[in-house]
Amino acid sequence: MKSIKFTLAALFVFASTSTAMGDTTASQKFTINVPTAISITAPSNVSITHDETENDQAFPAQPWVVRGNSLAGVTVSLSTTKAFTHITDTTAKRNAQLGLSVASQEGAANWTVTTPTDVTDYATNDGVATVQATSNGFGRATLDVAVSFVTDGFGTFAAGDYETTVTGTVTSN
Repeated sequence: MKSIKFTLAALFVFASTSTAMGDTTASQKFTINVPTAISITAPSNVSITHDETENDQAFPAQPWVVRGNSLAGVTVSLSTTKAFTHITDTTAKRNAQLGLSVASQEGAANWTVTTPTDVTDYATNDGVATVQATSNGFGRATLDVAVSFVTDGFGTFAAGDYETTVTGTVTSN
């Protein structure tokens, strides 16, 4: 009987010991999904007064902020919707010239201006000037957009306000 008690006691200790021991290492994985996010932000509207010379009238460079976290990068296009057009007499027009440069960049992407300048040609009904830049990865850039009113003979166009709109579009590569 003593041997049965001893055997039962040994089995109890062995069973208790084996269940009390656990793994000596463990791991847990944490995953977050970051959705693709691209955006473009335009600065506020701007106006200037013509200096009454034969010079083209350059607006101060305007900082557009572009963000894109696509691994393949993004393409940014900025275009006029029309040549500068008189707000009262829409037959009075002057060409708009666009210029583009990279003012700053952050992140892993390299930003390249692929179309640095363009100009409208209202005489041939070409009211669209487009400039373009691309990135090769994820990051953020401030792109300086230069807009000029092409004078082409001061005094040969009506007095008043002329407007054009620049629209920016960003897409994943």
